[in-house]
Amino acid sequence: MFPFDTCSEPGCGAIAFAGMGRCLRHLPDRQAASERAIALLSSDQKVKDLSVVGLSLDGVDLSKRRFVGCSFMGASMRSVLFTNSTFILCFFDGSSIDSCDFSTANAQFCSFGACSIQNSSFEGSDLLHCNFDGTRILDGTFNGSNLYDSRFIGSDIENADFVNCDLKRVYLLPSRQVNVSFKGSNTMEAIRDREHLYI
Repeated sequence: MFPFDTCSEPGCGAIAFAGMGRCLRHLPDRQAASERAIALLSSDQKVKDLSVVGLSLDGVDLSKRRFVGCSFMGASMRSVLFTNSTFILCFFDGSSIDSCDFSTANAQFCSFGACSIQNSSFEGSDLLHCNFDGTRILDGTFNGSNLYDSRFIGSDIENADFVNCDLKRVYLLPSRQVNVSFKGSNTMEAIRDREHLYI
């Protein structure tokens, strides 16, 4: 799991960025720190216990990689490729994910809570025990994915496809749902009202 070391700047309780002792906002050279973090993410096939809270990623290819215990919280991601990557116990909470490709990814015990996900694909992925609570999903596709025991509680979902998905034990309790297709998916095995919650 990524270290919970906090920023050494007095009065700042933010998580330190990539083991550099300070959060990204308080590092003296944010650009150099960001470039170093992107280089770390791009160079290794396996990235473990790295916190890149608040990082901006644009057009980076991080496909076919394995991320374990990493934090991408509050990150801004645009046109990033995560195709066929693996994520175990990773955190994306509060991130902005725009035009990114998570197709055929394997994500287990990950959190996308309160994210903004727009025009992105999770097609053909295994998204097991993942949290999308409070997330805004616009123009997204999850077609052909296994979403076993994942949660979409209080989420806002619009123009999204969940076609031919495994929804067993998925908590589908969005605050708003507009133009969402579940064609061919086992919606009967999903939890869609509070009366059928597993205790």
